[in-house]
Amino acid sequence: MSENHTVELQVYIEAGCAQCERAVQLAEEVDHDYSELAVRLIDIGEAALRPDDVFAVPTFMLNGRVFSLGNPRQSQLREEIEALLRKQDGVH
Repeated sequence: MSENHTVELQVYIEAGCAQCERAVQLAEEVDHDYSELAVRLIDIGEAALRPDDVFAVPTFMLNGRVFSLGNPRQSQLREEIEALLRKQDGVH
């Protein structure tokens, strides 16, 4: 992660996955709204390596930890991102 990004969101998707289209939309929305967020979309069909925790698509990982198997509610995703950002800033 670059020094400008304090939280990383990785979204594992796969070509032809209907639910993955919504996952991409969710990722793009939060990427647009949080400048401190680094977003990576990873197609598991093209990924050289993937974490053992990733066995379904879409999978959302925040800072290397599985946050959601399947698409989370947008409000849940935002709450978790904001909590991680506050934690990184030392605000509890």
